[in-house]
Amino acid sequence: MPTFSVKLDEQSRAKVQAAASQRGVTPHAFMVQAIELAVARSEEEDALVQRALQARQNLLQTGLVVDGRAMAEYLKDKVRGGTRKRPAAQGLEQLLAPRS
Repeated sequence: MPTFSVKLDEQSRAKVQAAASQRGVTPHAFMVQAIELAVARSEEEDALVQRALQARQNLLQTGLVVDGRAMAEYLKDKVRGGTRKRPAAQGLEQLLAPRS
């Protein structure tokens, strides 16, 4: 297995050793876990950005959106076991039009 070399200053090295010791693992295992967590977090962030870009593209193509307040009320009702219907998508211009 190829290896990476990580150069740490003494303060960081001491922190890694202390954290590893508290968790009952070696400093190497602690750093491997930290890297795995960082990679997973990065992948989750990338996936979130992709979903946001897809949602933006969908909005640009269809012009349809769901009112945020209506969706929040729907979700609150759903969590409480309610039967409120999901808010319908509507045109962005309609949603942004002044309400009387």
